[in-house]
Amino acid sequence: MRLNFFGLFCLIMQLASCTHVSDVFMMKRDEIINRYASAIRWGEFEKAAQFQSPAHRTRLDEAWLKNIHIATYKTLYVNENPTSNIVELGVEIRYFIEPSGSEKTITDRQIWRFEDDQDKWMLESPLPAFR
Repeated sequence: MRLNFFGLFCLIMQLASCTHVSDVFMMKRDEIINRYASAIRWGEFEKAAQFQSPAHRTRLDEAWLKNIHIATYKTLYVNENPTSNIVELGVEIRYFIEPSGSEKTITDRQIWRFEDDQDKWMLESPLPAFR
């Protein structure tokens, strides 16, 4: 009986450590996605572009982006597979274009991938297309 209790204790500890590693991994992902969202909300598009993987980096039209003012940034959905290193987000962004003051809304589809060689999450989709 004593041996079975010890084996059960070891199994529980291993499962707990796996859950902890998974939680830390998810927390890092959420932190990166939140930092990206913050950059978009505050109109820091150059900073937002740094979250993109180099192969998918967007060339910015800085003159045009100075006219864009973000009103709201709301996550609509998150599609994730616990066994995958890819996450898809749908985000609704409401923004104003100056000087006309016109208001527009877009739905931005974001694809995030964990890059093992860099040990971080990278955005593979383009930045929102403010038109």
